Amino acid sequence: MACLSDTVFLNAGLPNLVYFFRTMSVTSSISALNVLFIALVSLQFLFLLELAVDIDLPALFVEHRSAWLLAEFLGTAVLFVDMVVRFDDLHPRRKPIYLTGIAGCAMGWCFQFFVHYLDSALMS
Repeated sequence: MACLSDTVFLNAGLPNLVYFFRTMSVTSSISALNVLFIALVSLQFLFLLELAVDIDLPALFVEHRSAWLLAEFLGTAVLFVDMVVRFDDLHPRRKPIYLTGIAGCAMGWCFQFFVHYLDSALMS
């Protein structure tokens, strides 16, 4: 008879995502997540700088704003899920920075989403 822990992590013979993330090697996932975190925080800073200082962004950012919003949403969602799954494993000094960064990205994304689509609705 299979024990309960075997049935929790198996879904039709395939490993569950939680099991996958918990058994993933630290070096393989952390470096990519750190790059994603820095990229998202940099994008948030760039878009907030555009509003505060009234600078003109390159056409790549302006013409494809919807794609950037979608990419920011997906990146923030990935980082949030990673934070929830690995919260106890994060270094205690990095927890507040990581939490603040992800919360800032989520709030910035919501603000940009609201402004962009409100502006799109009024212009059409």
